[in-house]
Amino acid sequence: MIPRDHKLARTKNVLDLPIVEVTWKDATSFHGWYSLESARTDVPDECRTVGRLVRYDKKFVSVAQSVNANGKLCENWVIPRPWVLKIARLKMARSGRKQR
Repeated sequence: MIPRDHKLARTKNVLDLPIVEVTWKDATSFHGWYSLESARTDVPDECRTVGRLVRYDKKFVSVAQSVNANGKLCENWVIPRPWVLKIARLKMARSGRKQR
């Protein structure tokens, strides 16, 4: 289950924030000269962003991709909710176990 913003707001340690993958549509631009017919076939890109879920409310989803040793966040993506297609909670591997 993905926690809503009221639960996230109470989280004080960034390492306690859930790790998620957000699938979303992003505005896209195309450079160069195109015919009208070609331009009408352009569509937004589907993107995936992985990180700590910082905010999840009616307007926005916010995901920070990096956390430093001091608990500071970096690369915080703020995505409008209407653009979000899916949010999946990811599980971390247990430390000390080898991943293949």
